[in-house]
Amino acid sequence: MGDDVNAQAAPEQLPYGPYGPHGPDDLAVPVPVRKPNPRVEAFITGAAYGGLVVAGLMLGVIESFSFSWSAGPIPLAAILWSLFNLVAFCGAGWGMGRKLGAAVPTLMWLVVVIVLAIRRPEGDLVVTGTAEGTVFLYGGVLAAGIALLLSPSSGEWLVGGARRDPES
Repeated sequence: MGDDVNAQAAPEQLPYGPYGPHGPDDLAVPVPVRKPNPRVEAFITGAAYGGLVVAGLMLGVIESFSFSWSAGPIPLAAILWSLFNLVAFCGAGWGMGRKLGAAVPTLMWLVVVIVLAIRRPEGDLVVTGTAEGTVFLYGGVLAAGIALLLSPSSGEWLVGGARRDPES
């Protein structure tokens, strides 16, 4: 009789374990989801595009003053800058998730390069009409075009903001 009083009941055997049929996630507390603030999103997007403007301007200036290095007859710096532009412009388009992300630094780069390729009244010229300058200009424009083609499209420009249903 004394043994029955001090004896503990055996723990109940659950068929799925202590957490239930789906594991420890059954006991998780739901976390409230915050809705994004449109003003904060607009500010961050604007700041990102502003950064792309500055990046495009800087690329144009730096590259325009350093494209003429060559390895013998091969315009090595112009080719490398064109490849760098391809990566940078594609990265900008991918990072922003739309073609405008690739277009902004591309246009800023192009403005700087064209301005520096125009002869001033004093006769000064930064981007020359040599083989290096030609490869630099055409390679950069080709890289920009490829980046615009490879960047994701938001689908809002042509269809006026209507989004496609992913199930159709």
